[in-house]
Amino acid sequence: MKIVLNHKIENNRLKEIAKNDSIVFSIKEKDSANIYFGMGTWDGNEVELVANSIKNLSVETSEIVTIYKSKESIVKFFEKGKEGFWWKTRIVVEIE
Repeated sequence: MKIVLNHKIENNRLKEIAKNDSIVFSIKEKDSANIYFGMGTWDGNEVELVANSIKNLSVETSEIVTIYKSKESIVKFFEKGKEGFWWKTRIVVEIE
């Protein structure tokens, strides 16, 4: 998974882990990766703040590359993976 940052919007957490203008996760089967934003929940506002900080997001498997370019598609990508018992405290992205 590759996240290309939007330089017009500052997000220090994303900027800290970025190399140049992007964040790349090379995740193997049954592996995981995390971006920690501190304690809190992933409500609509938080997801939108992160989505504003991203220019585009791409997910690549051995057979398919999917690129999310619009803010709306990036928000939907994160929204569908929100997980938690009472509060949505993390986002899980499963790549098939």
